Parts: sequence; C-alpha cells; structure tokens
Amino acid sequence: MYAYLVFVLLGGGYLAAYTRAESFFMVNGLHAPWADVFFNYLTYAGDGAFFLGVLLVLLLYRYRLALIGLAIFLTTSLVVQLLKHLFFSHVLRPVGYFGADNPQIHFVEGVVRHAQNSFPSGHTATAFALALFVVMAFNIHKQGWLLAVLAMLVGYSRVYLAVHFPVDVYVGSIIGVVIAWVGYTRLNDVVRGKFGDRGLLNRG
Repeated sequence: MYAYLVFVLLGGGYLAAYTRAESFFMVNGLHAPWADVFFNYLTYAGDGAFFLGVLLVLLLYRYRLALIGLAIFLTTSLVVQLLKHLFFSHVLRPVGYFGADNPQIHFVEGVVRHAQNSFPSGHTATAFALALFVVMAFNIHKQGWLLAVLAMLVGYSRVYLAVHFPVDVYVGSIIGVVIAWVGYTRLNDVVRGKFGDRGLLNRG
C-alpha cells in the first residue's frame, strides 16, 4: 500500500508539472525493441480476461474469494465504461489527439489503437483492482509492493503503447484501488458467513 501512496504522490506532482502532451511524450518517447515486446505482452495483465482467469482458479479453493473478486471486477468495469462513454466520451486518445500520422509518437506493431474514449484507463483500473484484491484476499501485505509495481507497469504500458495519456492511467489506478478496497472490506464477512472457506476442491 505504501508503494501505491508513493505512486499517487509522485504521479500527482508529475501531472501537475507537465502538460498533457509533455507527460505523454516523456513516457512514449523512451522506447527500445525489448520494451516493445515486454510491454506489448505485459499490458494483457490488465485485460478483463486475465482477471476472470484468476477468478476461475480461485473457484477451486475459495468460492468466497471468487465471488468477491467477481463483484470487484464487474463494478470496476461498469464504473470505467460509464465514465468513458457517458461523461468523458469527448476525451481523445493519443491517436485522436495528435493524429495517427504524427511522427513523434512511437507505435508498437500489432497494437490496436482507437481514437476516442481515452479517460480513464480500463486496463489500469483492472490491474490495480486485481493487485489490491489479491493482497487483501491472501493477506500478503509485505509482498504487496511487488503487485503494486506490476500494476504500475501495466499502467505505464498503456502510455508506452500510445493508447492512453498518463492522466488516464493515474485516475484509472485510483478507481481500481478504491473499488477493490471497498468491495473486499464490505463483502468479505458477508460472503464468508454463507460459503465459509469452501471451494471446488474443498467442499467440507
């Protein structure tokens, strides 16, 4: 959690110090062939399918955790999509903002880029929600910084791959963390009372 607080403070200062364009190119402009491959694959850790895959594994061990995780995932997805399409549909992604033929933008081959619905970043919200959920579910707070760093790298990948601006990532992370924290703390005792610690491999 401390790693995320550092991220929030430094990220807020970063966004306050630089313009939308400057903050984007400071990340997207630093690239290398190995990073193209690394971030192109890492970004899928923020995909909804990845979160659902984790939940399927959790079904084997704890119905409780799978149900809580599903509630967190659905709530995060709903909030992000409502913001994207109802309140901030006018916010352009980098391709729409700068133009698809802008030579300053570093594009990674094979990445699908859209022009609209940039704010907030759904992949980032999902990655941070999953990271905090896992930390709370398995009580691994001392190791939580590793998952926090992984989630931050997912957010970084969204800017590196030229599909989001840093502010999209920053707000997406806050959405994911808040929903995961509220969801887990509110639902854990309620769901435990009904399912205990049963799972598909532990029906006792």
